[in-house]
Amino acid sequence: MGIMTFDETHIEQLVLDELAGIISPEDSTTLKRLLEEYPDAIAIRNAIRQQFSGPEEQAFLALLPEALPIEKVWARIRKRKWIRISIRSGITFAALALALGIYIFFKPAGIKSPKADVHSLTLKTVALQLPGGKIVSLGSGQQHVNVGGASLNTKEKQLSISGQAKGSNMATLIVPPGKDYQLTLSDGTSVQLNADSKIQFPVAFNGHTREVIISGEAYLNVAKDEQRPFIVHLSNSIIQVLGTEFNVNTYSNDKVALVKGAVKLSIDNTSVLVKPGYVASYSAEKGIQTDPFNEEELLAWRQGTYVFHAATVQELCKVVTRWYGINVKYDNTTTGQRRFTGYIDRRRPISHFLDDLEFTGHFNYYFDSDSTLHIR
Repeated sequence: MGIMTFDETHIEQLVLDELAGIISPEDSTTLKRLLEEYPDAIAIRNAIRQQFSGPEEQAFLALLPEALPIEKVWARIRKRKWIRISIRSGITFAALALALGIYIFFKPAGIKSPKADVHSLTLKTVALQLPGGKIVSLGSGQQHVNVGGASLNTKEKQLSISGQAKGSNMATLIVPPGKDYQLTLSDGTSVQLNADSKIQFPVAFNGHTREVIISGEAYLNVAKDEQRPFIVHLSNSIIQVLGTEFNVNTYSNDKVALVKGAVKLSIDNTSVLVKPGYVASYSAEKGIQTDPFNEEELLAWRQGTYVFHAATVQELCKVVTRWYGINVKYDNTTTGQRRFTGYIDRRRPISHFLDDLEFTGHFNYYFDSDSTLHIR
């Protein structure tokens, strides 16, 4: 068996196939021989692996199967002969992604944002409306409010209820844009509320059912009580459960995504049993529909991340408004229809996300003196 010919392009293609997990046994043997015979082949392989080693690049790879079959991705890479991940050219992963026509939101190493971080905006605090109508602002410190024998306690973005109040007086927890909050109800049910959300709940569950009203988005871990079903009222629908974990979303249409247990979604005289791993959604045009969902993506908001696929700028700006409390105006309506794939990290300043969008070359923005975000 003779010495194999050194072909940098061929080696790059083999390494990409290996990285994608689609390399054939024959090509795997060929790559192994090339690595044994040519030190430069090892350098090329290491350089490519380094390009794909970061957490953001790994996140992008994890999203690719949803946007495009991985085999087609690599096929498109190979077709563009001038796009090469080379130790000499130093082409970055971001440039590769842009060449594919798939937009992701991170900056290559060494590229700094041309703009300073957006200054902090003054947002309204989370508020609790008591049964009598009084509104209490919930700051970051500890607070105690007594309501009919029950004690409502707040600490570090959490509200809990202890004691047993008489009657079923309703309180309302209001979470404004830019905030999130945790609530533990009197029965032990935990509720995590996303930004721009609201829940109405009784200070004590004294009836034969446990009922709450939710708008916005929330994740519930319902305490099991077979004698008292838990019922969630949404904008146009009702969810009935015994003990389970699920996510509700009413930002556009009513949706319930079941993680474990069983729930029934009801609208008028129509009911659908939802299985774990499925999301049921309702709209006036299509009625109730059920589809499987990716738990890591749909529930990513709980860790401060919003994952999106082929979303329009208008759709993304709705999230920006909720998460950062920023008003948005469109100077160019065409830009609002452009689509992107990626994620928003709520823990980073909004300027990071906007600069990453701008980096694609298909998006421009600025803030006016009133801190309104303009898309152009």
